[in-house]
Amino acid sequence: MSAALELQAAIVSALRQAPGLLTALGGPHIYDDVPDTRRPPYVQIGSVETLDWSTGTEEGEEHFVEIAAWSETNGRQAVALLAEAIRLALAALAGPLPGHALVNLSHEATRTEPVSGDRHFRAILSFRAVTEPLAP
Repeated sequence: MSAALELQAAIVSALRQAPGLLTALGGPHIYDDVPDTRRPPYVQIGSVETLDWSTGTEEGEEHFVEIAAWSETNGRQAVALLAEAIRLALAALAGPLPGHALVNLSHEATRTEPVSGDRHFRAILSFRAVTEPLAP
């Protein structure tokens, strides 16, 4: 499995184990592909960009991951609380993935915004991760 897919699985697992986030969402409403019938609040794994981060002697990849939190309320407070719960849940994510080492995962930025044509707000969190393949 690719490092990007292993990283995504680890992120989803960490989010699904975060009690504060699950309470705020009303359950494990964390998706890659959001069901058409699902209304906020929920979390969606957004874009994932992977770049070569190899050196002259070591292989590695750099990953940029966006995670969106959608709030059912009008205003930034609820979505800001969801964003903070996501950030805290992923702050402790470390260790090996099935076939790769997670060298680091850092929160880079959070943007909150109203959703056009809707009363909902959305937060988009940007993370950067570096992975290396585990030795065979």
